Amino acid sequence: MKKSIKLASSFLMAIALVAFMTPSLFAQASMGGKTIVGTWKTVDDETGKTKSHVKVYEKGGKYYGEIVKLLHTDAESLKAQGLKAGEYSKVRCTECPAEYGGKNQTVEGVTIIKDMEKYSNKYGGGTIMDPKKGKVYTCTMWMEKADQMKVRGWVAMFYRTQTWYRVN
Repeated sequence: MKKSIKLASSFLMAIALVAFMTPSLFAQASMGGKTIVGTWKTVDDETGKTKSHVKVYEKGGKYYGEIVKLLHTDAESLKAQGLKAGEYSKVRCTECPAEYGGKNQTVEGVTIIKDMEKYSNKYGGGTIMDPKKGKVYTCTMWMEKADQMKVRGWVAMFYRTQTWYRVN
């Protein structure tokens, strides 16, 4: 009798463990076994132009994103800073808030994503900064495919979502 109770208890424990782990397995499978860590090509959701490469990395259990290469900016921004076409590495962040490095630093090297945490198949709890406007937004990120990530910046009920593409 005790043996059958022990066997039934073990069986129920195994079922509970499988039920508990299944969502986690599906979340990993939905991302193709990949994480958000890596370099991503950003595409402006309003203009459709490729803007930069952002390196997303993990530090202390949180995720951050740094602009490692600026690929495009509008001609007005270049002209206002006295730069010629193609001088993207010299573009300065004229609106960056102090907690993101302050004004007049080069855009390349600015950490625009801070304090993101992994929640199942999404990342949240952090912020993203628009270096052109200097605005900071609550951020949510998730993988659509192994080589595509959705990045949403939002305030209250207003949001914008961009699709970023994996570079490596």
